[in-house]
Amino acid sequence: MTRYDHFIRLVLLIGLVLAGLLLTTVVSAVLMLGSGFSIQDIMDMAQTGSMGLGAGLTRAMLASQHICFFILPALAFGLVVYRSSFLTGLDLQKNPGAILSALGIIFLIAAYPIVNLSFIANEAIPLPEWALQFENQAEDTLKAILKMDTPVILLINILIIGILPGIGEELIFRGILQKQIGLMLKRPVLAIWIAAFIFSAIHMQFEGFLPRMVLGAILGYLYHWTGNLWVPIIAHAFNNGVQVIMIYVTGIDLSTLDQQSSERLQWWMVPLSLVVMYAIYSFIQKNRQPIEQA
Repeated sequence: MTRYDHFIRLVLLIGLVLAGLLLTTVVSAVLMLGSGFSIQDIMDMAQTGSMGLGAGLTRAMLASQHICFFILPALAFGLVVYRSSFLTGLDLQKNPGAILSALGIIFLIAAYPIVNLSFIANEAIPLPEWALQFENQAEDTLKAILKMDTPVILLINILIIGILPGIGEELIFRGILQKQIGLMLKRPVLAIWIAAFIFSAIHMQFEGFLPRMVLGAILGYLYHWTGNLWVPIIAHAFNNGVQVIMIYVTGIDLSTLDQQSSERLQWWMVPLSLVVMYAIYSFIQKNRQPIEQA
């Protein structure tokens, strides 16, 4: 295939994601109307950015966002481009197995000191007022849904914060965006970082921009090395899900979670992190199956 073919696929992806954004908006409006909000209330919220929504409604809207904005466009892309072979085209056809799945999770955990370093660097970047407003709104939303009084709410949060983002975001950013950019540019490492940058930017949370980009790159490398999209999906879902469980068990304040991790960072953790990451990388390379060039 030519670079033009992969460019057309990227244009198709953009179109499908925009359609998903429209669908997300419609579904969110329907959910709000069904919860007793008027059309005027919805319009006012869209203009002011204030979201005085209950936790249940917020969870429902977040779940619909992951499904409509990420999962459905990714599946539509796979069906249009790969048709009956869409599982193979999206590198979902093979079971990664317990060992490879565990290595992906351990690699991500081993990288936490590197992520914490990027958080420290991010803290040194001054943010404009509009960016701080986005941060406050996002933090308020998360605080509302992370108030977990029962195990049922915990499981629901694991689904909407861990599993759904793990599937949808990895399908879009690694399985499609990173892959198509890499094939178009013939530079897979550059594609990893471009996809990671877009992955972080689309969250519109700037206090954690660099850590999220580093996490995205880590997931991108796991995909590039293994050729199996299930590996970053499982690692991503684990990373998000375990944070939800920690908050439920310990009651830790979400706003201090990253700060506390950075304060616990010791100098020796970084070289140890690099050694463990390299060991896992070497093992994966010895058992590597390259990403199918399709």
